[in-house]
Amino acid sequence: MKSFLTEQQIRILRLRAKGMKQSEIAELLGTSRANISILERRAMEKIEKARNTLILWEQINSKISVNVRTGEDIFEIPEKLFKKADVYGVKVPYSTAEIIAFLVEHAPVEDRLARRDFTLFLDTSGRLRISECLLEDLDEVGKD
Repeated sequence: MKSFLTEQQIRILRLRAKGMKQSEIAELLGTSRANISILERRAMEKIEKARNTLILWEQINSKISVNVRTGEDIFEIPEKLFKKADVYGVKVPYSTAEIIAFLVEHAPVEDRLARRDFTLFLDTSGRLRISECLLEDLDEVGKD
């Protein structure tokens, strides 16, 4: 299987997933704990970039998206989503209450307010998704 990770990084991540400490892995592989730490950190950075790339791809191909800014009241988000959906002729298969419940459970929200910027989008399968990277500088149909 093709991967962004090296064989060594995969091996280290597998051993870490089994509960081994970096020092134990270093001893097993005949290297230093510092080297294991560097390889693990680089692997995690690659994983995060791959995850962000997939989210960005989903956003780009989403039906509609709404950017939410820090401090914005999530009770106002469903109306923004419905208005945008109307403009682009997209049916949102969720009620206001369902959207708010989704935001409370999945978005960076505290006391009804967004703690950080994020994007709410309706993917091509009609599922709501949250991304903490905002779609900006993209002039796509249906995007904020």
